[in-house]
Amino acid sequence: MSVTVLVPSALRTEVAGAKSVAVDTAGDLGAVLAEVERRWPRLGRRLRDEQGQLRRFVNVYVDGEDCRGLAGLATPVADGAEIQVLPSVAGGSEFSAADGDKVLAANFADWVRDLGLTVEEVGADYATLRLPWSGRLAREGGALSGQALMAAADTATVIAISSAKGGFGPMTTVQLNATFQRPVVGVDVLVTARLTKLGRSMAFAQVDMVAGGVLAAQATTVYALL
Repeated sequence: MSVTVLVPSALRTEVAGAKSVAVDTAGDLGAVLAEVERRWPRLGRRLRDEQGQLRRFVNVYVDGEDCRGLAGLATPVADGAEIQVLPSVAGGSEFSAADGDKVLAANFADWVRDLGLTVEEVGADYATLRLPWSGRLAREGGALSGQALMAAADTATVIAISSAKGGFGPMTTVQLNATFQRPVVGVDVLVTARLTKLGRSMAFAQVDMVAGGVLAAQATTVYALL
Protein backbone atom coordinates (compact mmCIF):
# COMPACT_ATOMS: atom_id res chain seq x y z
CA MET A 1 0.00 0.00 0.00
CA SER A 2 1.36 3.41 -0.94
CA VAL A 3 0.05 6.92 -0.32
CA THR A 4 1.37 10.29 -1.44
CA VAL A 5 2.05 13.05 1.08
CA LEU A 6 2.15 16.54 -0.48
CA VAL A 7 4.69 18.70 1.35
CA PRO A 8 4.13 22.49 1.48
CA SER A 9 7.01 24.76 0.51
CA ALA A 10 7.52 25.88 4.12
CA LEU A 11 8.39 22.29 5.14
CA ARG A 12 10.31 21.01 2.13
CA THR A 13 13.68 21.64 3.73
CA GLU A 14 12.82 18.68 6.00
CA VAL A 15 12.62 16.33 2.99
CA ALA A 16 15.51 17.62 0.88
CA GLY A 17 13.27 19.96 -1.09
CA ALA A 18 10.79 17.33 -2.31
CA LYS A 19 7.28 18.53 -3.17
CA SER A 20 5.84 15.12 -2.23
CA VAL A 21 6.93 11.86 -0.64
CA ALA A 22 5.62 8.32 -1.05
CA VAL A 23 4.80 6.41 2.11
CA ASP A 24 4.29 2.66 2.17
CA THR A 25 1.95 1.88 5.03
CA ALA A 26 -1.57 0.75 5.78
CA GLY A 27 -4.44 1.67 8.03
CA ASP A 28 -5.23 5.17 9.17
CA LEU A 29 -3.78 8.66 9.09
CA GLY A 30 -2.02 8.14 12.41
CA ALA A 31 -0.11 5.20 10.95
CA VAL A 32 0.88 7.22 7.89
CA LEU A 33 2.20 10.11 9.99
CA ALA A 34 4.05 7.68 12.26
CA GLU A 35 5.83 6.29 9.20
CA VAL A 36 6.55 9.84 8.01
CA GLU A 37 8.19 10.56 11.37
CA ARG A 38 10.19 7.33 11.22
CA ARG A 39 11.60 8.16 7.78
CA TRP A 40 11.77 11.95 8.07
CA PRO A 41 11.99 12.72 11.82
CA ARG A 42 12.26 16.49 11.43
CA LEU A 43 9.12 16.63 9.26
CA GLY A 44 7.27 14.31 11.61
CA ARG A 45 8.01 16.57 14.57
CA ARG A 46 6.67 19.56 12.65
CA LEU A 47 3.36 17.75 12.15
CA ARG A 48 2.74 16.07 15.52
CA ASP A 49 3.47 17.01 19.11
CA GLU A 50 5.14 14.95 21.84
CA GLN A 51 1.83 13.15 22.52
CA GLY A 52 1.49 12.16 18.88
CA GLN A 53 -1.38 14.59 18.22
CA LEU A 54 -1.59 16.97 15.28
CA ARG A 55 -0.08 20.31 16.11
CA ARG A 56 -2.59 23.11 16.48
CA PHE A 57 -1.37 25.07 13.46
CA VAL A 58 -1.19 22.14 11.06
CA ASN A 59 -4.09 21.08 8.83
CA VAL A 60 -4.09 17.71 7.08
CA TYR A 61 -6.41 16.73 4.23
CA VAL A 62 -7.04 13.14 3.13
CA ASP A 63 -8.12 13.14 -0.51
CA GLY A 64 -9.28 16.73 -0.10
CA GLU A 65 -11.20 16.21 3.16
CA ASP A 66 -10.03 17.95 6.34
CA CYS A 67 -9.13 15.13 8.72
CA ARG A 68 -10.48 17.14 11.67
CA GLY A 69 -13.91 16.94 10.06
CA LEU A 70 -13.54 13.17 9.64
CA ALA A 71 -12.03 10.94 12.32
CA GLY A 72 -8.81 12.84 12.96
CA LEU A 73 -5.79 10.57 13.17
CA ALA A 74 -8.14 7.57 12.98
CA THR A 75 -9.29 8.60 9.49
CA PRO A 76 -8.95 5.58 7.15
CA VAL A 77 -6.37 6.01 4.38
CA ALA A 78 -6.88 3.96 1.24
CA ASP A 79 -4.21 2.71 -1.13
CA GLY A 80 -3.29 5.49 -3.54
CA ALA A 81 -4.69 8.23 -1.31
CA GLU A 82 -3.29 11.75 -1.40
CA ILE A 83 -2.53 13.49 1.89
CA GLN A 84 -2.00 17.24 1.82
CA VAL A 85 -0.29 19.09 4.67
CA LEU A 86 -1.06 22.80 5.10
CA PRO A 87 0.56 24.79 7.90
CA SER A 88 -1.36 27.91 8.95
CA VAL A 89 0.16 31.37 9.03
CA ALA A 90 1.09 30.96 12.69
CA GLY A 91 2.81 27.71 11.78
CA GLY A 92 4.91 29.26 9.02
CA SER A 93 2.84 29.56 5.85
CA GLU A 94 4.55 31.66 3.17
CA PHE A 95 1.30 33.27 1.98
CA SER A 96 0.48 36.47 3.88
CA ALA A 97 -2.31 39.04 3.95
CA ALA A 98 -0.06 41.30 1.87
CA ASP A 99 0.20 38.51 -0.71
CA GLY A 100 -3.57 38.34 -0.73
CA ASP A 101 -3.80 42.06 -1.47
CA LYS A 102 -1.39 41.54 -4.38
CA VAL A 103 -3.64 38.78 -5.75
CA LEU A 104 -6.58 41.17 -5.50
CA ALA A 105 -4.70 43.90 -7.35
CA ALA A 106 -3.40 41.68 -10.13
CA ASN A 107 -6.24 39.28 -10.93
CA PHE A 108 -9.61 40.97 -10.51
CA ALA A 109 -11.68 43.22 -12.73
CA ASP A 110 -11.76 46.96 -12.08
CA TRP A 111 -15.31 46.84 -10.71
CA VAL A 112 -14.32 44.23 -8.11
CA ARG A 113 -11.33 46.30 -7.01
CA ASP A 114 -13.67 49.30 -6.76
CA LEU A 115 -15.42 47.52 -3.87
CA GLY A 116 -12.39 48.48 -1.77
CA LEU A 117 -11.78 44.97 -0.42
CA THR A 118 -8.67 44.44 1.69
CA VAL A 119 -7.25 41.22 3.11
CA GLU A 120 -7.33 41.22 6.91
CA GLU A 121 -6.04 37.72 7.69
CA VAL A 122 -5.17 34.45 5.99
CA GLY A 123 -4.53 30.92 7.19
CA ALA A 124 -4.00 27.43 5.87
CA ASP A 125 -7.67 27.02 4.98
CA TYR A 126 -9.29 30.45 5.25
CA ALA A 127 -9.13 34.13 4.37
CA THR A 128 -10.86 37.13 5.94
CA LEU A 129 -11.48 40.22 3.82
CA ARG A 130 -12.90 43.59 4.84
CA LEU A 131 -15.64 45.10 2.68
CA PRO A 132 -15.77 48.78 3.67
CA TRP A 133 -19.13 50.49 3.91
CA SER A 134 -19.91 52.82 1.02
CA GLY A 135 -23.15 54.53 0.11
CA ARG A 136 -22.30 53.79 -3.52
CA LEU A 137 -22.92 50.11 -2.80
CA ALA A 138 -26.28 50.67 -1.13
CA ARG A 139 -29.54 49.66 -2.73
CA GLU A 140 -32.86 51.45 -2.42
CA GLY A 141 -33.60 51.85 1.28
CA GLY A 142 -29.96 52.43 2.21
CA ALA A 143 -28.77 48.87 2.93
CA LEU A 144 -25.71 47.31 1.36
CA SER A 145 -26.61 45.53 -1.88
CA GLY A 146 -26.64 41.75 -2.05
CA GLN A 147 -24.59 41.88 -5.25
CA ALA A 148 -21.72 43.53 -3.38
CA LEU A 149 -21.85 40.88 -0.66
CA MET A 150 -21.88 38.04 -3.18
CA ALA A 151 -18.92 39.52 -5.04
CA ALA A 152 -17.06 39.83 -1.74
CA ALA A 153 -17.84 36.20 -0.87
CA ASP A 154 -16.61 35.05 -4.26
CA THR A 155 -13.42 37.08 -3.94
CA ALA A 156 -12.73 35.82 -0.42
CA THR A 157 -12.92 32.26 -1.71
CA VAL A 158 -10.21 32.98 -4.28
CA ILE A 159 -7.92 34.37 -1.58
CA ALA A 160 -8.63 31.39 0.71
CA ILE A 161 -7.72 28.93 -2.07
CA SER A 162 -4.60 30.94 -2.91
CA SER A 163 -3.55 30.88 0.74
CA ALA A 164 -4.11 27.13 0.98
CA LYS A 165 -2.09 26.47 -2.17
CA GLY A 166 0.64 28.99 -1.36
CA GLY A 167 -0.12 31.27 -4.29
CA PHE A 168 -2.66 32.22 -6.95
CA GLY A 169 -3.45 29.85 -9.80
CA PRO A 170 -6.11 29.68 -12.51
CA MET A 171 -9.56 28.87 -11.14
CA THR A 172 -13.19 29.65 -11.87
CA THR A 173 -16.46 29.82 -9.99
CA VAL A 174 -18.73 26.82 -10.50
CA GLN A 175 -21.42 27.65 -7.97
CA LEU A 176 -22.26 30.37 -5.44
CA ASN A 177 -25.32 30.30 -3.19
CA ALA A 178 -26.05 33.08 -0.71
CA THR A 179 -28.56 33.78 2.02
CA PHE A 180 -29.10 37.24 3.52
CA GLN A 181 -30.15 37.36 7.15
CA ARG A 182 -30.22 41.07 8.05
CA PRO A 183 -29.51 44.42 6.35
CA VAL A 184 -26.11 46.07 6.58
CA VAL A 185 -26.17 49.83 7.05
CA GLY A 186 -23.24 52.10 7.78
CA VAL A 187 -20.69 49.48 8.92
CA ASP A 188 -17.91 47.44 7.32
CA VAL A 189 -18.39 43.73 6.66
CA LEU A 190 -15.81 41.07 7.56
CA VAL A 191 -16.01 38.30 4.97
CA THR A 192 -14.43 34.98 6.02
CA ALA A 193 -14.17 32.16 3.49
CA ARG A 194 -13.16 28.84 5.03
CA LEU A 195 -12.40 25.85 2.82
CA THR A 196 -14.45 22.76 3.65
CA LYS A 197 -12.81 20.63 0.97
CA LEU A 198 -9.73 21.18 -1.17
CA GLY A 199 -9.27 18.55 -3.84
CA ARG A 200 -7.04 18.22 -6.86
CA SER A 201 -9.51 19.88 -9.22
CA MET A 202 -12.30 21.30 -7.00
CA ALA A 203 -12.52 23.47 -3.89
CA PHE A 204 -15.52 24.07 -1.63
CA ALA A 205 -15.96 26.86 0.91
CA GLN A 206 -18.33 28.24 3.53
CA VAL A 207 -18.41 32.04 3.71
CA ASP A 208 -19.60 34.04 6.73
CA MET A 209 -20.26 37.78 6.38
CA VAL A 210 -20.30 39.62 9.70
CA ALA A 211 -21.27 43.28 10.19
CA GLY A 212 -21.07 44.98 13.55
CA GLY A 213 -20.28 41.65 15.20
CA VAL A 214 -23.47 40.05 13.88
CA LEU A 215 -23.83 37.51 11.08
CA ALA A 216 -25.44 39.35 8.16
CA ALA A 217 -25.17 36.80 5.34
CA GLN A 218 -23.70 33.42 4.46
CA ALA A 219 -22.66 31.78 1.23
CA THR A 220 -21.35 28.49 -0.07
CA THR A 221 -19.00 28.45 -3.03
CA VAL A 222 -17.59 25.83 -5.36
CA TYR A 223 -14.52 26.46 -7.51
CA ALA A 224 -12.87 24.51 -10.29
CA LEU A 225 -9.08 24.53 -10.15
CA LEU A 226 -7.80 24.75 -13.71
